[in-house]
Amino acid sequence: MTTYHLDLGDGQTEALDSVTKLTLINTPLDIDTYAAGDFKAPVPLWGSVVLTRGDARHAATTTWAENVENTSTQQDVVLIAGDPTDPKAPRIRLTNAYASATYHLDEDDDPDAFAITFTDITVEK
Repeated sequence: MTTYHLDLGDGQTEALDSVTKLTLINTPLDIDTYAAGDFKAPVPLWGSVVLTRGDARHAATTTWAENVENTSTQQDVVLIAGDPTDPKAPRIRLTNAYASATYHLDEDDDPDAFAITFTDITVEK
């Protein structure tokens, strides 16, 4: 399993314990397979993904994740597969992403996990 980092921009990067449950247009996909592939879609691929936070947390991520369903917090974010300092590490750009109430800090499942919803996804290699 690949190590991922969430990059909110401006040096606001946080290591994640896991990235799971990638869903594109209601179709579940494996995030590692998607990151390694060469997918080019002629239309936006909207969807969601579940991020599980680790022990080292960035305050900007906490603020952003706690602002559930607030459309003013929509922003492009990047999931970096591997070392964030490596320019060759695949970067998965999620357009207009925001924390989603569909799976947010659910004490019954995982209190450190939250879902983000996005309007498009692209892999930059």
